[in-house]
Amino acid sequence: MDKRKEVLIKDLQNGERDIRTLSAEALERIQIRQNLARLVKTIESGEMLEKINALYVVADLKGRKIIEIIVRGFKDPVEDVRAAAARALGSMDDNRVLSPLVDALTDTSPIVLRSAIEALSRYNDIRLVGPLMKMLNNEDSGVVEKALEVIGRIGDKRSEQAMLYFAIKGNKKMRALAISALGVMET
Repeated sequence: MDKRKEVLIKDLQNGERDIRTLSAEALERIQIRQNLARLVKTIESGEMLEKINALYVVADLKGRKIIEIIVRGFKDPVEDVRAAAARALGSMDDNRVLSPLVDALTDTSPIVLRSAIEALSRYNDIRLVGPLMKMLNNEDSGVVEKALEVIGRIGDKRSEQAMLYFAIKGNKKMRALAISALGVMET
């Protein structure tokens, strides 16, 4: 870590503004990583907004340990914190977050479910079709609409019957999503 800091501190003196900015941002992330214990404590026992901010700060980093830290947010009793954990994982662009995000689909909060589905929408992974199909039975129309959108984008033929159903019986947005999906779905 000291070698990284040494190079980055030197680059703060660079004549190119872009390099100085990138170096400052990298140094900030190193500082965040060095303060992980404090951030974990905040995620576990801070006030709601502090927890949410800590989750987003940690999400700027990479690695298995970081994913594990963010997943702790799913255990929070406050749905906004759990939803923030889903959004934070989704922002990481790391396939290792798929499993915890799919696990988040068992949450009872529509806010958390929508956030988890939105986070999963960044991945075009056929393995997501099954868990997302289960969301089509949710009472919250927003959850169903998000799931239809992601399933439709994946385009797996296994969703054909569900798309046919929603193309006929869904609300206006559900119908539109299902109709679009039917047009692009694999044959």
